[in-house]
Amino acid sequence: MAAFLGTTSQSDAYYMIWSVHAVVYPMMSVGIWRVFLPLYKGHIAKNEYSLADSLTNKTISFFTLISIVVIILLFVLAPLVVSVVAPGFKGETRELCIRLVRISAPMYVFIISAAVYASVLQCHDQFLGSQIREVVSHIPTIIAAVFFYRTFGIEAMAIALVIASVLRLLIELPFVRWGYRFKPDTDFNTLEFRLMLKRLPSALISAGVAQLNTLVDKAMASTLPTGTVSGLNYGHKLLNVFSGLLSSAIATAMYPQMIELISLNKKEELGKLIVRIVNIFCVLMIPITIACVAFRYELVSAVFQRGAFDETSTKLTANVFALYSLSLFFVACNTVISNIFYGYGDTKTPMHISIVNLLINVLLNLILIRFLGVNGLALATSLSAILTFLIRMSAVEKYVKIERKLLITTSLKVFFASTVSCFVPRAIFWVYHFNKYLTLACSAAIGVAVYLLMMNILQVKEIYDLLMLIRQKRKKA
Repeated sequence: MAAFLGTTSQSDAYYMIWSVHAVVYPMMSVGIWRVFLPLYKGHIAKNEYSLADSLTNKTISFFTLISIVVIILLFVLAPLVVSVVAPGFKGETRELCIRLVRISAPMYVFIISAAVYASVLQCHDQFLGSQIREVVSHIPTIIAAVFFYRTFGIEAMAIALVIASVLRLLIELPFVRWGYRFKPDTDFNTLEFRLMLKRLPSALISAGVAQLNTLVDKAMASTLPTGTVSGLNYGHKLLNVFSGLLSSAIATAMYPQMIELISLNKKEELGKLIVRIVNIFCVLMIPITIACVAFRYELVSAVFQRGAFDETSTKLTANVFALYSLSLFFVACNTVISNIFYGYGDTKTPMHISIVNLLINVLLNLILIRFLGVNGLALATSLSAILTFLIRMSAVEKYVKIERKLLITTSLKVFFASTVSCFVPRAIFWVYHFNKYLTLACSAAIGVAVYLLMMNILQVKEIYDLLMLIRQKRKKA
């Protein structure tokens, strides 16, 4: 898509409406997942399958109605939405953005049902079925970019978003193998469903704040030169390759296990599990973060630089990507820690922390954009994630005791090993220059070898926990 769209006014409009949906989508899907899954998992643990099916039917029916209302509001209020999220857009770019919001609005009918089915599949250990939907959802966008963009323009990309939402739901259905069939149920006046709705607003806010931060960044970026919004988007997309494929996948896979321990009131085992997960994130995300900073130009150039995405676009995106990557470890940990609150039915604490996160991000944006421009927006996002991590670690102590000394010891060892493993290949390729693809391939091979050696010398056992976790999840998939 970068090759076709580059960093132009059209790409700015498209990625801005993508950002609008990227706020509403997690608010609805992730928010529902966080309050629905614990209740559903509780029924499954007690073999109450009929009650679990009833809750699923009510949830899908209710949120299908809600999503229809959201679609109508987006269609009617599209000019207002664009004025709020992209105040710097003028003329044709603004009109195009309004049109794209309306074209893509119907996607929400299918996204909500897909989110509920994903929660159900995860409770039945069908992780492949719950996650493959995100892979399949990109296929229509790729086809639209390659085959229809030149003829039909950017509108084809918006239509592809709607088609992708349909595929996101359809791909999950074959994995439902335990006899469940959806039946509309509008009897929402039950104690359990009212409890879920009571917890939902704060969960929706918490789920949407992370993406709202990105939307705020892009809203401020819309006041900067053309292409800035696109540069932020490409940097964030590349970051999501690591957070989505690695940290989010692990956090999602471990959530049902956390809920089970909470349900059985096994706080000591829960504390050990949290330490294990955070240490795994440490072993995984810290070396990736340092590598992203050290090889930012090579990474962005290898992934994006072709067609309309030129060297200027690479320089803009590379710095944004490097600054965003500073938040990788902390965002991963924030997700896991937030899930502890939801497991205990506490949706208000993560909501309050998320609001604080948003306020910190906005304040830092206003300060840093004056001195660093678009780079200041990315740096502000990372700094706010770090500060929020510290707040969450303190707040979660009322539910579970976390051995912080072990976390600090592991993180220091991993940071040292990661720095050495990235410095060695970086130093080599400062002296000997090859093409970017060969540089990245050789750097990855050298870096991994040095990293594993350093981890063995420093006796960081969490590397083996990571390998064991991967094997376990592959068997379940």
